[in-house]
Amino acid sequence: MKNLTRITLSQQDDSIIYVTDGKQIFQIESPQTERYSKPKPKRKILPTEARMAQRAQLSNLISTYRILSAFIKEKAYPFKPKTQKAYNLFIKQNLGRIKVYLDKTEAEAKACVVAPYNLSMGSLMPIEIKAKADRMITSLRVPESFPITDTTTTGEVSLALINVNEFICCNDCLTVIHLVQTFVAIEETIIPYIIPRLYEFIIKPTSQIPFYTLMPASLFRVNEGYIGTDSGIETGGMAYILSRKMENKADISTQSVVLTPDNVTYRKYSSEQQKQKVAISYGVAAPVFVDPKIF
Repeated sequence: MKNLTRITLSQQDDSIIYVTDGKQIFQIESPQTERYSKPKPKRKILPTEARMAQRAQLSNLISTYRILSAFIKEKAYPFKPKTQKAYNLFIKQNLGRIKVYLDKTEAEAKACVVAPYNLSMGSLMPIEIKAKADRMITSLRVPESFPITDTTTTGEVSLALINVNEFICCNDCLTVIHLVQTFVAIEETIIPYIIPRLYEFIIKPTSQIPFYTLMPASLFRVNEGYIGTDSGIETGGMAYILSRKMENKADISTQSVVLTPDNVTYRKYSSEQQKQKVAISYGVAAPVFVDPKIF
């Protein structure tokens, strides 16, 4: 074609006219116009085992995040890229690794089960927690025969921890998280929920504040030279987390929730039987889950 000129008629009409030598005219309809004139019907997305597995696990993860969002946003991931949200990293760290299956009724009620989720990621020394009989014992040590009483100051506890734990420094922050598993009856259905309890103190040898005004005695007892809990603490899970701030830098210990010895709720909600119950509640024909891939 010679001297080809393209003319767009108007904004309302997306047709295009080509004029050749002032004689021949070719009219072509815009693909965009054709697409708008023939809208495609919406496709109904049917439930599948994988979708239901992801939804069931996400529900408990999201509820846990809501409960601990203030801590997770502020401290949990000091080395994450600025463009990445703490919420997304929390989901990524736990989805598919820790399995808790809430049925449709429980998910709609925003139920929450204490699970051994990862709560923080950093390079400081992790604080280990082990169940011993009906107590939780940490790897935090204190000098031999050191007592913590109602009159013991935060400064005395700080100095005791610094003297025998090389990874603890002045002005570090020690956070204790106790997630208590509870149940509420809603319209004759028993729904699991979590009561969060968070306590922390700054490692400061000069502090004269009575220690047990900052920390419950039941969660910070001396047990044969190690810090731990009283016997028979409320059922749920625990985490002891060390964090540090220096100028514009921050760091934290990598920690996950450790379940109390009497916690049977998590065992129930991560079982094969619970998977089948959840699948049925979401209307999946074959009650078999394919666990979601980590993204």
